[in-house]
Amino acid sequence: MSAVWYAEVRNIVLLPPAAGDAGGQESDIEDVPEAGGGDFEPAGEIEVEMADTSSSDEDEVQQPPRKKTQRDQPKWKKTAVFNKSIPDREDIKPLSETFPELHESSAYQIWKMIFTDDLLEEITHQTNLYAHREKNIPDWKVSKAEIEQFLGICLLSGYHNLPEEHHYWSTQPDLGVKMVSSTMSKNRFLSIKRHLHFADNQALPEGNKFAKISPVYDALNKTLVKFGIFHRLLSIDESMVPYYGRHSGKMYIKGKPIRFGYKLWSLCASNGYPYHLIMYQGKDLEAPKQPLGSRVINRMVDVIVTESAAVHHEVYFDNFFTSYDLMTDLSRRDICATGTIRENRTAGAGKAMVDSKQLKKKERGTFDYRSDGEVFVAKWNDNSVVGIASNWQTHQPVGKVLRRVRGRGQQEVTQPRLISSYNKGMGGVDLYDRLCGTYRPQIRGKKWYWPLATHALNTSVVAAWRVHCAMGEDRLSHLDFRRNITLCLLKSAQDKPQRARVAVGFPSDVRYDGVGHDRVTIKEGRCAVCQKNTTKMCFKCGVRLHCNKGKPCFDMYHGH
Repeated sequence: MSAVWYAEVRNIVLLPPAAGDAGGQESDIEDVPEAGGGDFEPAGEIEVEMADTSSSDEDEVQQPPRKKTQRDQPKWKKTAVFNKSIPDREDIKPLSETFPELHESSAYQIWKMIFTDDLLEEITHQTNLYAHREKNIPDWKVSKAEIEQFLGICLLSGYHNLPEEHHYWSTQPDLGVKMVSSTMSKNRFLSIKRHLHFADNQALPEGNKFAKISPVYDALNKTLVKFGIFHRLLSIDESMVPYYGRHSGKMYIKGKPIRFGYKLWSLCASNGYPYHLIMYQGKDLEAPKQPLGSRVINRMVDVIVTESAAVHHEVYFDNFFTSYDLMTDLSRRDICATGTIRENRTAGAGKAMVDSKQLKKKERGTFDYRSDGEVFVAKWNDNSVVGIASNWQTHQPVGKVLRRVRGRGQQEVTQPRLISSYNKGMGGVDLYDRLCGTYRPQIRGKKWYWPLATHALNTSVVAAWRVHCAMGEDRLSHLDFRRNITLCLLKSAQDKPQRARVAVGFPSDVRYDGVGHDRVTIKEGRCAVCQKNTTKMCFKCGVRLHCNKGKPCFDMYHGH
């Protein structure tokens, strides 16, 4: 019988022998084949079920795929040694050395390197195209300078917030902003806002929910890495752009500071500088069968590999992304990665260590670890048991950290090295969110892509300020840097300076108090009562009023 016969056998059924044919003890011994040879002839009958072998090659039969067994799982040992040596990493040169010309660049010039003239011209072109073609207004036109002034007003609303957008043009002394009203009229601002567009509606790609705003983020992602990746510590996490309207791309995340809005996957440095932003559109049916977290990490790693040497950086992410398979894949790509991990994604390492419930009962700072030579996994008892994995660093050297222990006050507890490294490198996206939220533009819009558009503008300012800070000490604060850009945008091109209007409409308590309403002579203008020209004004109320003989406008206005 050939060896192929065994591959073709699907099932063997041994039938018991008939009565009296079983034989005695001697026959039983003789029926057992000798080791290494002879045919085995059982006492009873056998039924052999043959497998279907339709292969053209009679000598080879394809075996069915073998199921993954416990022997295929990683062999976890209590060791801190990696099979693969970590490549030496060169020091990353500071941005002030690689781009010395930035030392002399102003805030506005640095911002224009990120939010470029090409992007402004494209926005101008698409806005005019939308007004002419979709809105059928052939005479309407906006210039690049007006787009800059429009963006300047949007930035101003981030640190000079008023209840409603039309208050910026108010003539009330406690509401109006003279610089805004002298830069652009309210009607012109609202007209630009109504027609503002970023993409050609007749050339939108199918299947992209954010096609109307994608060109802005594509252009922004290119300029964010124009200086290279000049930070060692990088973090990948999700960030939210607040939005409460209706759109299929809107997300809800429980427990987040911003629960409703658009989700962005962000690659940021530890100081909050954004390198890459991806708008999340929801489940992609055409995506490869790979966990969402792994797909996001791989896309971000592609950016790192393209723009810099991968071995120069450390990448951190949380347990939404981390898995054993992802860590091994990143190790093969020479990416030094560390992330918190859920126990059911450790490929058995969690079960090989002390149980989490038992570890929680031990002293604060207690930890356990395992490694298979490719991935190092540890559990550390802090406020709760934290699981963490890395493909390049271990618990050594063990450090100390202050913690409050019940009944003992503050005392030092042990902390594995990869925990302290994670805390140092992971907060970049949260810091980026905080910087964006500090002076987020407050002017609201009705279009679904308006929050994403203002967020892109806000991101460009945050990135430019971080570049400015990288140049050394004695730099502008975030607010002063933002104000510098805003003032330059508002005064970018003012062909015809508009006359500031006189404040009117004081509260009645001021208008009728009868104190200090002195008459002064000013430039000729319309009377607030009779609408005829006059050169007289009430100094306290700031309104033009006739006060000559026979013209009682002054007394009528003040209620005499």
